[in-house]
Amino acid sequence: MQRFWPGITWGFFLFFFSFLPAAAGADFPEPVVIVKLSVEEPANLELAGPAGLYYEGENGWIPALEGSLPTGKTWLVGVEEGKILLTTGAGDYITSAFPLLFVPEDPEKPVKINGRPYPGKIELRPGSAVSFFNHAGLEDYVAGVLAGEVYAHWPPAALQAIAVAVRSYTLFNLNRHGEFDFCDQVHCQKYSGLPQSPAFISAVAATRGEILTWEDRVINAVYHASSGGFTRNNEDVWEGKALPYLRGVEDFDQNGEKYYWPESFFFSGEELAGKLGLKGHGALEIFPVTAGERGFSGLGFRRVKEPGEIVVRYETIRRLLRLPGPNFRFYKVKTDELGAAAGRLEELALGRGMEIDGKVYVEAKVRLALTVEEIRGRTVIGPGEGVLVIGRGAGHGVGLSQWGARALAEKGQGYQEILRHYYGEKTLIHREY
Repeated sequence: MQRFWPGITWGFFLFFFSFLPAAAGADFPEPVVIVKLSVEEPANLELAGPAGLYYEGENGWIPALEGSLPTGKTWLVGVEEGKILLTTGAGDYITSAFPLLFVPEDPEKPVKINGRPYPGKIELRPGSAVSFFNHAGLEDYVAGVLAGEVYAHWPPAALQAIAVAVRSYTLFNLNRHGEFDFCDQVHCQKYSGLPQSPAFISAVAATRGEILTWEDRVINAVYHASSGGFTRNNEDVWEGKALPYLRGVEDFDQNGEKYYWPESFFFSGEELAGKLGLKGHGALEIFPVTAGERGFSGLGFRRVKEPGEIVVRYETIRRLLRLPGPNFRFYKVKTDELGAAAGRLEELALGRGMEIDGKVYVEAKVRLALTVEEIRGRTVIGPGEGVLVIGRGAGHGVGLSQWGARALAEKGQGYQEILRHYYGEKTLIHREY
């Protein structure tokens, strides 16, 4: 065992030497995006080719050894006394109290985490558990987001349009989390590392460096899966001023798999009040909030005979109630009506059956016809009553609709036409590099 730098020790049963790159941060032809990865434990890291190892010092990344880490070994990643601990089955080990950076010498031989390849560099940060970060070039990142968000068999024009939207959204929202740019989940953008399908790589290559601009500035090109027939104005969904490139437009997602919700939702008055944080007792009163010609932008709630009320935008309601999409309606329903409707089934389709303790349980798909009252004005939800929520679409409903883009591409529209439809004719496509 040898100690060369404070806080880092390592030992290898097989010693190796190779040419050391001049610097850890080789220049990229485009910006670099730092993504925090969601990695399941136990985590392992595999080098497909030689890689330099660096640790973070006061003035940046510093070479941690004179040589490269060997190829073909799988490192188990863990924590020991607050330090990063990497070990192999051959008895090799590395420990570090500082963040570590793995830099592949050959971009075609990437680092794999739990078997999944990632482009660029991989950073490990110590803590109660090791945190993983991918330093990826923007184009590789866009391809990885495409792989996480949509399907490879979609028409090329749809993939190209979504690639430009992703690239624009990424540049506008860099440094979203402070110490890193994005997570790899839908909270930011679903990111899957290096894509397996060439369709994603081709879509990114065909639009390389292209971004959407308004008055010479990159736009916040938000997007979603499916609007349910009509996208929404940004100010009707989120706080803030109306943006000229985020106007609601007709969508063409009717044949997409996200158009109809896979399930509906029922909440009693008390349950709904609880989810909204309305304390007190008494019936729940609901009153829609109008937003011009396109109907309601939110709902107001108050306890009858209690002071105070809250007005909540549809997007907030969607998140609080965990609803799938932006296009939904509230209906007042008597709780007894659910039981009565079950007694007069419109349709019954039996599914999988199983026997447990002498009883047979059968899964079933049923169709019920309910007597309801849509909430269009002030409505009181009293005892024995609740709210049924049905809807369409998936996501927040603002900007480009992925399933709508697919439909437009299938109709023969090019990616630039698709982008102009969702972001407006005055939004320009600009090649950044």
